[in-house]
Amino acid sequence: MGESLRNFYGRLREQMVLLTIIIVFAIIMSIASPYFLRISNLINIVQYVSVYGITAIGMTMVILTGGINLSVGGTLALSAWVGAFSILQGVPWPIACVICLVIGALVGVVNGIAVAKIGIPPLIATLALEQVTRGLQLVFSKGKPLYGFPEAFLEFGAGRIFGIPMPVIWTFALFLVFSWFLARTTFGRTIYAVGGNPVATRIAGINNSKVIIVVYVLAGLLASFAGIILISRMDSAPAAIAQGLDMQAITACVIGGASVTCGGKGRLIGTFLGIIMMGLIQNSLDLLNVSAYYQMFVQGVVIFIAVSVDALRNSDKFSFGRLVSLFRSKAI
Repeated sequence: MGESLRNFYGRLREQMVLLTIIIVFAIIMSIASPYFLRISNLINIVQYVSVYGITAIGMTMVILTGGINLSVGGTLALSAWVGAFSILQGVPWPIACVICLVIGALVGVVNGIAVAKIGIPPLIATLALEQVTRGLQLVFSKGKPLYGFPEAFLEFGAGRIFGIPMPVIWTFALFLVFSWFLARTTFGRTIYAVGGNPVATRIAGINNSKVIIVVYVLAGLLASFAGIILISRMDSAPAAIAQGLDMQAITACVIGGASVTCGGKGRLIGTFLGIIMMGLIQNSLDLLNVSAYYQMFVQGVVIFIAVSVDALRNSDKFSFGRLVSLFRSKAI
């Protein structure tokens, strides 16, 4: 138990800078807006980022293997639309949800085989699948939204337990489950190993391709699950859904410490804090009545800074000590 606590505090210490930024940001916003620290607003923040957050869990695992997944938006759109259409055709909603998840898993299989077996760079392979899935969803939907789902299905994403919205509960639950999975299971630790040193894992007898394929399948399943929550919360499956989901998920991962420049680096606790940080920024811009045009600009700046910091953090030519020495030499 003592060792577990030490490991937990060790992981938390790695995220102290981000946690401190979140706290300072919250203090400033509580002064700027009297509505910010209301419980209802804080719950709304987590509910708003729930779809991004659940998708970011899968994105984190993909990044840990040294890959990237730009197809999560299309995966969510296609699987959620097919699931919604199935419900409206009389298919029981639990079965329709299974159909939705199967589609997400199949997209993950195609992604994984393209990357691990064929050798297509992850950026190209997943971008192509994003176009394919988006195109299929638009062909099927013909630009028309679906709505009017049964009440039992709407409870899945719009219901509450003890006053807490279901998306918030699902988000916390999945982060806890997959944090345990990555830290405590053999396969979870193998994901880190494959991303950190694929040559060593191959020599050790680990099937790297199998690990990568499974990770992309998990990412597809999580994107589809997020789609189920989204359409059940909105009681609608819009024709244009989850636009920019991939960039939001990647940004959260990078802000939280996952490295897109080298695999094997990152933790879900960091991804969770990254999602919360993004939710705080979006919520603050809304409370301060900032134009949607400026919001897009701010989000773009956040993405650029996050990726730049990640590149600097993992560069052999950059270190904090070297930076301090540089400033001292300039001062002298």
